[in-house]
Amino acid sequence: MARLTALLALFLMLVLSGPAALAADQSQAAPTDSAKAKPAKPADRTKAAKPADKAKTAKKPPAKVPTVKAPAAKPAQPVPAPVPVPPQEAKPAEKADAAKPDAKAGPRFAALRAEKVYLRAGPGPDFPIQWVFVRRGLPVEILANFDIYRKIRDSEGTIGWVNQQLLSSRRTVLVAGEIRALHGDPKDTSDVVARLEPGVIASVSKCDPIWCEVKAGGYKGWLKRAEVWGLEPDEVIQ
Repeated sequence: MARLTALLALFLMLVLSGPAALAADQSQAAPTDSAKAKPAKPADRTKAAKPADKAKTAKKPPAKVPTVKAPAAKPAQPVPAPVPVPPQEAKPAEKADAAKPDAKAGPRFAALRAEKVYLRAGPGPDFPIQWVFVRRGLPVEILANFDIYRKIRDSEGTIGWVNQQLLSSRRTVLVAGEIRALHGDPKDTSDVVARLEPGVIASVSKCDPIWCEVKAGGYKGWLKRAEVWGLEPDEVIQ
């Protein structure tokens, strides 16, 4: 009987102490808010990449095409008062009759060799000076010859006689009409190297029936032969 009473008391003790022990176990097992581990933040992948340096990515403005300017003064200047001719040296009739068309083989154009060239009324030093050319390299057309003198004409139609020693066989042309584009290659779609004003003198390297390779103002390129003066029709220079 006593044994039964002891077992009953132990059972009651277990029944009464069970909920308290369970609550204590749960309180120990559940972590507090302060003890909860904070999850690591993932790398921020939404941040936009830094903009590239505008100075590096911006397109460079196109280079300005230089312009070669022509001198303001006209190449041929009239002489206010023709230089008088000594009477004993004047023989205009004889020399004028002896002048002949220039039949020399090769180009009929030449260039002025000197910075100042006197253009005379006839083929000799005793003829009065009518004009003064003041542009070295100016292209002129040879029309006739007499002895060592050549009858020439410039792009404006000025005509006179000069000593052949004042002419050079080096070929040049004169930019005519309006400002012309100097192309890097002999085609309209090529880059423009420079722009040449009317009156600019350009030395000629070669010419085909359409284009001429020239150099002017330190720039080298191609001009259409229709844009210059100083070439015979269909003349080819190699």
